[in-house]
Amino acid sequence: MAKGNATILTLAEVLGDMSHMRGTRLTYASTGISRLTRERSRETIASRIVRDSARYEFGKPVRLPFGLIYPSSASARTFYDLQIEGIGTKTLLAELSGKYDTIGIDAVAMAVNDVIRSGAHPILLSDAIHIAALDRKIITRLIKGVRMGGKISRCTLASGETGNVTEILHGQIAKPLPPFDLIVSCLGTVKESEIVKGYISPGDSIIGLRSSGIHSNGLTLARRVLLKCWGGKFDPWFKPPVISRSVIEELLEPTRIYVEAIADARQVSALKAAVHITGDGFAKFRRLLVWQRRFKQSGVKTGLKFEGLRRMPGVFRLIYETARDAGTPISISEMFRTFNMGYGFAVIVAKSDEAEVLDSLNKTCRAEKIGVVTSDGRISISSQDSERPLVL
Repeated sequence: MAKGNATILTLAEVLGDMSHMRGTRLTYASTGISRLTRERSRETIASRIVRDSARYEFGKPVRLPFGLIYPSSASARTFYDLQIEGIGTKTLLAELSGKYDTIGIDAVAMAVNDVIRSGAHPILLSDAIHIAALDRKIITRLIKGVRMGGKISRCTLASGETGNVTEILHGQIAKPLPPFDLIVSCLGTVKESEIVKGYISPGDSIIGLRSSGIHSNGLTLARRVLLKCWGGKFDPWFKPPVISRSVIEELLEPTRIYVEAIADARQVSALKAAVHITGDGFAKFRRLLVWQRRFKQSGVKTGLKFEGLRRMPGVFRLIYETARDAGTPISISEMFRTFNMGYGFAVIVAKSDEAEVLDSLNKTCRAEKIGVVTSDGRISISSQDSERPLVL
């Protein structure tokens, strides 16, 4: 039962009957999310952005593994990195719990962690709050979280917008709390000489920066397994021993912001590549390999071998074991394709720079070597949770 005066609606009221899924293996696709469709849509949009970028008046943008950065002027050697992100269905968890103070941190984190992949320093934020019924207290708490995220990431909230969109947002989860959506954009700048270009070579080291939990991705599947409101096992405020706090509190833990850690690491060594591990989990690294094949002027094939990974941290083990015990198991491969599995960000550095970068990162965020760049063109994972290596 939710705390406060909110009334949680039943599964039938929210989603309809999902009992037909019992006895089958759970995947992200079985919850209604098609990775293939999403990736094809992303590629279509990306290709049109590249085409339209030819009209940019200040010169030719630089193409990187995860997008474009743009010259700040016709003569300057500084580039803009502009990103926009939402927090997906994590908004439903805030609505379910009535806790709105920290979810703005997630929105900022998703945007600023994307910006730092290019080597850019985030400077300005803008937010957009869309809500079914204007509620001053809720909006104030949402903005409080955005401002806190800005403070952590050394950014300034420069502008914002609030929209009352009752007819668009519906499917209330907890009465009388109104459905809402929260989006944040971030502008960062990077000098031409400091761009992280994504060029990697066999033998380079992969360093993983630990996540604070599930972050803001994979929650559609997590909710389906864990929370009764969506057909899962637990009441929101139940405290399973494996995570030592309530399920809803664990899922609402804010996404970690890596701005300070990455800025410090770049003071001691150049980074060859950086990956924000979000949607698609470890399969996100595939975009780096695809970019290498298409745009790097080299005949050397590159792959990634992840090894020495720690066992599934608490929330991921809870999802895995709860799904298994319910008779709807999630494969280890699917776990790595969906969740960050304890690592929210990764950098790739030359082997000779590994020790210095690790020392720097561990001053602000726990980090460890989690793999190496190979020449086999594959993404493989040796995990303590799987008897044999996985290939994503």
